[in-house]
Amino acid sequence: MKKRLTKRTVDTTRPTGRRTFLWDTEVTGFGLKVTAKGRKVYVFQYRIPGAGRGTTARRLTLGRHGELTPDQARKLAAEHLVAVKAGDDPAARRGAVEQPTVRELARRFMKEYLPNKKRPPRASTISYYEGIFRCHILPQLGDKQVAAVTPADIERRHSAMRATPYIANRTLSVLQQTFDQAERWGWRAQHTNPARHIDRYAEARRGARKEVMLSPEQMRRLLAAIDREAETHDTSVACEAIRLAFWTGWRIGEVLRLQWQHVDLDTGQARLIGTKTASEEYRQLPAEAITILRRVLPVAGCPYVFPGRDLVGHLSTVKRPWERIRKRAGLANLEGLGPLRLHDLRHNVVSWDVSRGVALEIAGRNVGHRSRRATEVYAHFAPDALKRAADERAAAMRRAVEESEKSQEA
Repeated sequence: MKKRLTKRTVDTTRPTGRRTFLWDTEVTGFGLKVTAKGRKVYVFQYRIPGAGRGTTARRLTLGRHGELTPDQARKLAAEHLVAVKAGDDPAARRGAVEQPTVRELARRFMKEYLPNKKRPPRASTISYYEGIFRCHILPQLGDKQVAAVTPADIERRHSAMRATPYIANRTLSVLQQTFDQAERWGWRAQHTNPARHIDRYAEARRGARKEVMLSPEQMRRLLAAIDREAETHDTSVACEAIRLAFWTGWRIGEVLRLQWQHVDLDTGQARLIGTKTASEEYRQLPAEAITILRRVLPVAGCPYVFPGRDLVGHLSTVKRPWERIRKRAGLANLEGLGPLRLHDLRHNVVSWDVSRGVALEIAGRNVGHRSRRATEVYAHFAPDALKRAADERAAAMRRAVEESEKSQEA
């Protein structure tokens, strides 16, 4: 925030519970720092000319409010600004450079690093990082200087989250990436990442079996439960989205972000933007999916097939309807799997494709698998199809041999 710093302005500035800055509009780099506890300090921030944009900004403490008036502090900042433009480094000369904090590191990580990766992240990925920083990192480490963070600090943060091992491990991963960047930017010495060499917690997994193939009876109960959910709750939009996920095997996020402009019901094709595997890809719509989309009515002013409550953006989640549907269908505790997940609808589609003899490449392409390897885990569902192929091949070879024998006799 920028505003001309006056005594009235400084006196009326209130602490927010975290460190904040108010920058002067008159002298570049002159500002007021308000600590989480309310202490007010005048600072001067600058970069050495010609050092490059990626160079860490230096911040010089000028003095506390009360010891200096705003005009006195502004005069000091103006003098330092002249010295900087002349090539001087006042902080180095005074030995009083202020180190950046983890909060500033997180801000730069989100603003400069993530958007400029070789493969730009999706909006959901950016939101994921923002949530990790906001909920699990900044409240405890935000005001700590980057160079002062120790492995013990990270260990304490990780240990405090032991009750949720999955989130604890994801938080540790984000910290590792962030402090790697701190080293590249010169905010920490090389090879001092404090989040390295900290053991992750064991996570409860569903076992080695990733693939799922529902029986005809289970699928019948599931579809009936979706119909019942739509009848008894105001969740018809969510139910249609779940039905589309059931018949297509798309990720639920891909379903919810689908836009009408990317759907061609005549050709039975949809264009998905920003999927996990590509910036855009085309998927074929089975007849059941086309029926669902013809039944869904577009909402004026909303580009999405499944609009949210504001009728502008898309529906963000179907978690609660799905939990009721799963329970009603008797799929809340499958043997060896536990509760059926929405993502298991995707596995179910691939398993049924492979069991019918569909080539792995095609089965994977239908649901947007990144590689053949991702589909190969379903190959054990194909023994009947492989048996048919082997029998047909042997029969063709036998007919060829018999025809050859007949031609020889003739």
